[in-house]
Amino acid sequence: MTAIRLGVLLVIACGFTLAISSLPEIQKPAFVIPEYRTSDQDSEPLLEEALISGNLTREVHSSTAIELINGDIRVFWYGGSREGSKDTSIYSRVLNRADNSWSDIEKVMTRQTVARETHRYIRKLGNPVALVNGDEIWLFFVSVSVGGWAGSAINLSVSEDNGSTWGPVKRLISSPFMNLSTLVKNAPLLTEKGDVILPAYHEFLGKFAELLQLDSSGNITNKYRISHGREAIQPFLLPADTTHAIAFMRNSSASQPGKLWFSRSQDNLADWTALEALTLLNPDAAITVVQLNMPDELLLVFNNHPTEKEDISMAHRSNSSAAWQLVYRFETAVGSENIHNPFSYPFLLQTHDGNFHLFYTWKREHIKHVYFNRAALLEMLATAGPES
Repeated sequence: MTAIRLGVLLVIACGFTLAISSLPEIQKPAFVIPEYRTSDQDSEPLLEEALISGNLTREVHSSTAIELINGDIRVFWYGGSREGSKDTSIYSRVLNRADNSWSDIEKVMTRQTVARETHRYIRKLGNPVALVNGDEIWLFFVSVSVGGWAGSAINLSVSEDNGSTWGPVKRLISSPFMNLSTLVKNAPLLTEKGDVILPAYHEFLGKFAELLQLDSSGNITNKYRISHGREAIQPFLLPADTTHAIAFMRNSSASQPGKLWFSRSQDNLADWTALEALTLLNPDAAITVVQLNMPDELLLVFNNHPTEKEDISMAHRSNSSAAWQLVYRFETAVGSENIHNPFSYPFLLQTHDGNFHLFYTWKREHIKHVYFNRAALLEMLATAGPES
């Protein structure tokens, strides 16, 4: 790299950093706390599973889901001939809760659409993240113009009709390095002010987690670092109360691999505790968490192994001082099949009826959906092994 190019990059980085540092800090974010949901615990335990992504593409990955205002479930994922191919698109499907039927699969975003609406070359798409924001659905997703996922940028499109149609694609400006290397994986939180707190992460010249604050128009107004260096990515954010949050992160550390990271916010979103390794094993893989009857009672779905993604397991913690208890295993090792990372990227959604919908990548060929009710969870907890 020439001295001139290096100087230009330094000027861009310094200018962006100064602009961000001049933005006001959130001292008290005032998170919107979701209702703690209950269901008919006297019902029979029920666990159902199905492959729901069809056979439109050779590979699929990175599913996410939301509960619509009418109680239906809309799930998103991306697919193509392979993960990094030029034919990747964002797909979606709706589970009609009235009769438990699935809609046809829709292609909701293509790289051609994103290229046309952002006025730039787009090579591939990935990692959709959805949010129900009032009467709208906000769909965030990753696009890459050059290189691999480390060259990603975040995009936003909004639907005002439950996902039937989508508005213009907006490219978010979130990084000083030519707006490269910012990705999303997990769901945002809302504040009482109407802002969106979007978990994000970087993979270029570092692997670290941060939060992006967006106003009601989808403009980034601030950003807050959770971790530093090359230790943690893909933060999963949960409100501990209206003014504090907790974050679970995928461990990308070369020096301390094989465990999950955890951190808790302090006085504001820019102040986080040092990364703490949980006792749960994890092979540098994505995780998903939901809160149950209180903020510190958690269900966590993850790959329960220090190096391999050959299972999908669920652990429970009753409160912040309790140990994690392994309560269920949805998938086990594939045995003689030689498949790289067969089970990955889980996303767990608890709906307003108190029941659960789990989605994850199944052998890269399908998105698998597992539905289980609260009665099934109680049965899992009753028969679980000792805490660890």
